[in-house]
Amino acid sequence: MSSTSQSEITTSWVKKAELSEARRSVSCIQFAPKHLGLMIATGSADGSVRIYEAIDVMNLNHWPSKGIIEFPFVDKKSSELGVTSLSWCTGRFEPPTLVVGGGNGSVLVYRYSDDSRIWNLAVELKSHSKGVLDVSWAANVGRSYHLIASTGMDGKTMVHRLKRGKKENGEHFLELGSTQEINSSPSSSGVWRCRWNVTGTVLATSGDFGEVKLWKNDIRNHEWKCVSEVVGGELDENTT
Repeated sequence: MSSTSQSEITTSWVKKAELSEARRSVSCIQFAPKHLGLMIATGSADGSVRIYEAIDVMNLNHWPSKGIIEFPFVDKKSSELGVTSLSWCTGRFEPPTLVVGGGNGSVLVYRYSDDSRIWNLAVELKSHSKGVLDVSWAANVGRSYHLIASTGMDGKTMVHRLKRGKKENGEHFLELGSTQEINSSPSSSGVWRCRWNVTGTVLATSGDFGEVKLWKNDIRNHEWKCVSEVVGGELDENTT
């Protein structure tokens, strides 16, 4: 038996790969849902979303490209933020699908085609008047539609409802059903983050001034209403 006690055993993180294709700063990154395999999507200020896949999970040194999405309306030489946020669709019976938010206010949905092996623009959602700060795709638990939330520097939170279905040839399709603006803060106040709960029924948003709100859909009129709000107090000047 080793004289080294179990409490003395330490672990450390080892770099297995470096993905360095982005030409400007990387602003967002997210692993794909488990059922899609070991894939990761990265968004950067150069206006590109790059998707990588570790085909052999036992060899994490090798992450070949699974495709690239060139976000439109981005001047790669300007100081624009390019791609600011992204989120994967978690539906188990859907092709690989991403929603992407941009510094120009656009919110676009892209879907991967196995036949052409490229990412195609599937749906263009309602844009924000200023840059998008966050997007979040709700988990789908028995619904016939998808829900996507987006927040922006314009102080708005939007919930986009997407219809889904299959064509006669078996191909999946998406189309925009409706968009509801559920929160509007002063123009000088951005809504920084949005996240869904595990069932995709409650949306949390956070903004300036320590504000966190929870939103839920009213089944009677299908409108999103704030059901809880937490606002942080002012910091004491003597607080260190």
